[in-house]
Amino acid sequence: MWKDENGIDTIPLKLVVYLALVGIIIALAAIGLKNAGPPMDGALMERQLGEVKSGIELMQSGYARDLSDPYTATGNTRSFDLVLPERLEYLSFGADPDPDNNGILTDTPPGLVTDNGDVIYYKLRGDGKRLVKLKDSIHIREGELVDGRWSPSVVDGLGQAFVLTGGSQSVTFELVYDRGTTYTLSHLSDNLDVYINPDNDGGLPHGLFVSVNPDSFPADDVTEGSVTVQLVDSQGRWVQEMGRTVNLTSSRGNLSAAQVVTNAHGSGSVMLTSGELGLGVVTAQSPGLHNGTSEVAFTPPPLVIEFNEWINSSKKTDPDSELAARFWIEHNTSYSVTLTGWATEAHWLTRPEEWAIGKIEIDGVVLDEIEVAGGSRIDVPFGDVLLSEGKHTLRVTMTNDLNILWGEDRNLYVEQVEFS
Repeated sequence: MWKDENGIDTIPLKLVVYLALVGIIIALAAIGLKNAGPPMDGALMERQLGEVKSGIELMQSGYARDLSDPYTATGNTRSFDLVLPERLEYLSFGADPDPDNNGILTDTPPGLVTDNGDVIYYKLRGDGKRLVKLKDSIHIREGELVDGRWSPSVVDGLGQAFVLTGGSQSVTFELVYDRGTTYTLSHLSDNLDVYINPDNDGGLPHGLFVSVNPDSFPADDVTEGSVTVQLVDSQGRWVQEMGRTVNLTSSRGNLSAAQVVTNAHGSGSVMLTSGELGLGVVTAQSPGLHNGTSEVAFTPPPLVIEFNEWINSSKKTDPDSELAARFWIEHNTSYSVTLTGWATEAHWLTRPEEWAIGKIEIDGVVLDEIEVAGGSRIDVPFGDVLLSEGKHTLRVTMTNDLNILWGEDRNLYVEQVEFS
């Protein structure tokens, strides 16, 4: 019987080759799948930031809100919905958040400033830092919400970049204008200090810029405002110079110091209080520089007269039919009067419900009669009144008392009356 024994040796060898090839193919496929995510993350970021770059550059031709005018309309805005991958370590608008490249975003010292607002940086875990360059004329700044309006965030006298560190979200930018420069302001804030380069390290001091924050506060000798002085060049840009002595005066109020010596950022601050009403002017002077000035309004301190009592009757003969108080005004000024309290309501079956109506008289003159339409604490404005310096009398009554046999009783609770 004929036998072919050559196959006994060749079949195992073929299997080994086939299995090796299959293993290589599977390994290559696994490596490809494993590495598919990172390139996709990078492509996603590049595509989105390309759209952001285009949108920010296009919006520069729109209307910019003047930061010096609190009543001006909102500037041109653009919103971007960003899908941020899990590998994203940071996305920074305006400057490099990690200029020393140590991977720590919270240790940037105040003296280390990098870019001047015309860049976007991002970094994915496992990849290097990436830069998206914007036009030189673009100045991105982090915004902060102050009294319902967005303003540039300033730390140590320097503007800030805006940093996202995770989570997909929508980012809105607004075009604003401040002392000759147009900024692209974010409507989001972060908890990092990423300093914007003022781009004027070689500039020479030319003048002084003065600001008071807030620019209006009560003249009660207690409430303070912060007066900040900044060295600027001939274009109004900040100049960094340490050791410059600046003399300060105020036409009203009291400064905590008559001099400041500028820090490394070319700025310095003192506090201001006042017991005198009116408009004050703070002036900063330094030899060889143009003076700087800023206005501040000292307003009447609020006067609060507390009662915390019920008015249960409208009959003048009843002891609980009125609340009265005497008070002293130190200035001739106009006040807005507000009653804080609540009421109970009562009505006849055939008539609609009606709450207690409060009446306020000052020095025997009726200010107004207004319904206090609420069973819980509310503020009811009663209008404005011009009062002269000296003693005055306040009287609060209820004009429409109603006590019904089946239990309803119309009364007025007065917590306080505020003059502001």
